[in-house]
Amino acid sequence: MKARQSSAAADQPEPSLTQQALQWLVDLHSGDEQKTDWESYLRWCETSAEHQRAAHAAEQLWERLGSALQRPAPRSRRMPVLGLVLALGLGTGLTWQGGEQGWLADQRTGLGERRTLQLQDGSRLELAPQTRVDIDLDGNPRLLRLYSGELYVQVAADPQRPFEVEAAGGRIRALGTEFDVRRKADDVHVVVTEHAVRVSLLADGTAQTAEVQEGQGLDYGAHGLSRPYAVDKSAETAWRRDRLVFNSRSLGDVLDEMKPYHPGLIWVRDESLRQLPVTGIVGTDDLAAQLQLLQQSLPVRIRQLPWLTLIERDKSKSEPLR
Repeated sequence: MKARQSSAAADQPEPSLTQQALQWLVDLHSGDEQKTDWESYLRWCETSAEHQRAAHAAEQLWERLGSALQRPAPRSRRMPVLGLVLALGLGTGLTWQGGEQGWLADQRTGLGERRTLQLQDGSRLELAPQTRVDIDLDGNPRLLRLYSGELYVQVAADPQRPFEVEAAGGRIRALGTEFDVRRKADDVHVVVTEHAVRVSLLADGTAQTAEVQEGQGLDYGAHGLSRPYAVDKSAETAWRRDRLVFNSRSLGDVLDEMKPYHPGLIWVRDESLRQLPVTGIVGTDDLAAQLQLLQQSLPVRIRQLPWLTLIERDKSKSEPLR
């Protein structure tokens, strides 16, 4: 957003405008704003060259503060922006925690972080980024409680103590197996890569049960329990190899799966773009570069700002065939 000026002095934005830009960024990352507010911010930036320089300076400061700004305080308790910047600059950060959402879970992974655990019963557990899970291996059954994110488990056999994963009101019981469970809010996706699992769900007062075999997947949520269906188990678990694989998936789905690896907000200004089909392999170790590849293959223009990736329609390109 930086505008070229003829003198070094002109390159310095007015402090009052920089403070306004910082306040915009604090407000927009509070989790309390609607998408239209990003549009208002961009219009504010385009008011004048001075506004552009102020926005650029504020975004640079925002980027330097880094992950400390990932959980800004709620607006009702927001401190003045310069006080917030000072506090964050001194290394002070507040994070809300609550048991029901798993903020105090036994194991929690951060943005872009994968973790492998050798459990005390001999089972092996892999956690995808932004996963929260409690582990209880002392009871019967042995139990993992998944609050959010994705996990892959290789179960150590113990005929006397079954192994289960609990997620969003459902139970996945291992039948001597390896399997993957992904939870997004109250929607759960299960993939079996070896042997089988039994999935149980109580929905609308009715108990539903299904067995999922190797090479099959199943979904459940508010809609109930789906039928098992064939999946590409290698593609479904590619995250374990730092890859995401998509076959004719919508751009919206692709961006949603990128979020646990990508800092900041990804905003699609034209919602119809979310329906564009995408096929390919995305490396999770450099998503900035992967986003640029999407720009080359789709009728979109991508602007990457500190903590904001803006995706817009590029009318000079034609849409891909479905």
